[in-house]
Amino acid sequence: MKSIKSPAELTYMEQAGKIVDRAMQVGRLAISVGARECDVGAAVNHALYTGTPEFGGWTSRSPISMNVGSPANAVHLTWTDGRYKMGCQTNFELGAFRHRYCCALARTVFLGEPNARSRHVHQACVDGFLAAFEAIRAGVKCSDVERAFRREFGPRGVRKESRIGYSIGIDWVEGGPNFQEGDETVLQTNMTFHLLIGIFEKTDGYIFSETVRVTDDGAKSLSNMSRDLLVNC
Repeated sequence: MKSIKSPAELTYMEQAGKIVDRAMQVGRLAISVGARECDVGAAVNHALYTGTPEFGGWTSRSPISMNVGSPANAVHLTWTDGRYKMGCQTNFELGAFRHRYCCALARTVFLGEPNARSRHVHQACVDGFLAAFEAIRAGVKCSDVERAFRREFGPRGVRKESRIGYSIGIDWVEGGPNFQEGDETVLQTNMTFHLLIGIFEKTDGYIFSETVRVTDDGAKSLSNMSRDLLVNC
């Protein structure tokens, strides 16, 4: 495990970031009434492996988690051969790879107008994510980042008790520090994390994440994917 990444390693992760953004957009656009879940999954996998015109992707044991439901409130599931119906929600958690280096990205996509509760959960997750993101910089502790998230997210009435991020780089989960209570690891420049806000409760389901790099001045996301609520009509 190597938490601090070299310039070459960061280049591979940035390239993987471009691949995962493209794959997420491919998956989102493939969702429509009557489409099969497995065909959406196949489109995403194809995008992850073919990469971009400039550089190709790579394989992994589990490059995609794709939970479909109403709400989608389980974790680490894949697709079925069921067909999409209006009102379905899809939680995409994708990992693109470039020479074994991973960049992960998660978004929730709604087919049809989400209800008020889903909109509330989305906003709580995004605001909590941004609070954590803005707390990340060299010299602060992992637990400080988690605490910043809790201050923003806690009053929103949405339950989340698990960690909000972990070290990522060579493969998906590389066994380094975590953004959670009690982790006193001090952040250093060029550490990389999967900053992940996942809600998996009986009546609430949502997922939102980006891979981020620690700098002296703050966090830098390796994704350019929209942070808006994603709705397909």
